[in-house]
Formats: sequence, structure tokens, C-alpha cells
Amino acid sequence: MQHIIRTLILAAGISCVQQYSFAQDKTQGVIHYDITYHIHASLKPDQMQYKDLVPETVVEKAELKYHGQRLKAYFNDDIQNEQDGVNTSIKVSSEDGNEKYADIDRKTLWWVDKAKTPPVLVEKSLLEKDEDQGKETESAETQQILGYNCKKLIVKSKNGPLTIWYTTELPLKAGTPASAFTDKGVVLALDSKRISFKATSIEFVPVAEKEVTPPADLKTVKSSDHKGI
Repeated sequence: MQHIIRTLILAAGISCVQQYSFAQDKTQGVIHYDITYHIHASLKPDQMQYKDLVPETVVEKAELKYHGQRLKAYFNDDIQNEQDGVNTSIKVSSEDGNEKYADIDRKTLWWVDKAKTPPVLVEKSLLEKDEDQGKETESAETQQILGYNCKKLIVKSKNGPLTIWYTTELPLKAGTPASAFTDKGVVLALDSKRISFKATSIEFVPVAEKEVTPPADLKTVKSSDHKGI
């Protein structure tokens, strides 16, 4: 079969645990997610010609490490997929990168802009609203994820509504592997047109502070200044 290689640029738009005794330390650990990219729904008009050559969805892994109220979130933004003899290279484009750090107490978020040479560390307020983000709507609907009660939150955006499921039953106040932070709790699942993710497991294990600390060797720029670079 002919071996075909295509490269696509996509926009992310804007990832059962045994319960131990009371001595278990839940203030640090790693949350693992399955993150699903809806490829067909993300194709641009000039990419529709490749629709039959690429999978409808691709599932990858993502993770969030936290120590107290500091965290690092990461997901793979360079996906190599092979299906029926077709190799597809998928580049996931996100406005705030695929490697993020946050200090919840300081309400500050950092992300690494690897498109710059050399890369820079972009700093912004954790709860800073994107220009396209609209009203948040709480719902009375709930569901359990990994045994944790989760509340439903709907957020409007230019790419359509985001359905967020968050829990207040973990000591971390906020977090997600993608661009969906909320001060209401830890995001364990999200559904949208272009991307979805859901927590698959939580490991309450020691996490060194350096693992959740932004790289000190990168130049730091404010988000407002970075937009003009």
C-alpha cells in the first residue's frame, strides 16, 4: 500500500483508584489523563481534502503533577499516527503551550513558548479571562470520576461551549492538563468540539518541588508584553 505522509496543524481550542488509610498524603501526586483530539472536527477548510486520510480521533496521554498548590501540566503536542499505511504528523497548536506551571496561592500561571528562539517563559494571572471567553454557567448535574463527586460547569468560547467537570474533594484547588483552569476545584474531565480529556488515575506519590517549578534558565515575559512580540 502506498505510504503517505501528511502534516496537519490543529488548534486545541482552547487530561478505579484504591483508597488507602487516613495516613495517605494527598497533598502531592500525579493525575493521569486520556486526552482525545477530534481531528476531523479540527480540520481547516484547506485541510478537508485529507479528511479520508486521517483518523477521526486520536487519543494521547497527559498528566498533571502537583505539590501543595503548585503544579506542572503537560501533554504531547507532536503526534505521530499510522493507520492503514498512512503516517500522519499532527501538530497541536495551543495559545498557551503544552507545558504549563501554576502557583494557585499566587494565582499565577506560566507556560513555555517553544516557538520563540530561544524559548521564553510567559507569565499571566491564573484567572485571567481570554478575550473570547464568555459567561460561565453552573449546572446542578453531577457525575463521579475515579470515585470523586464532580460538578458541571459550562464555559462559552469562540470555538463553542466547553463542558468542564471539577471536584472539590482533592486538596489541590485548581488544575488541568489543557487550558481550562478554574478556582472552583480540580478539573477531572472536559468535553469540547476539538478536544476532550478525562482523568484515568491518580497516584498520591511524592513530587519534588523542582518538578513543579518553572525553568529558571528561561527569560520571563508578561502575557501582555508577549502578545506584542
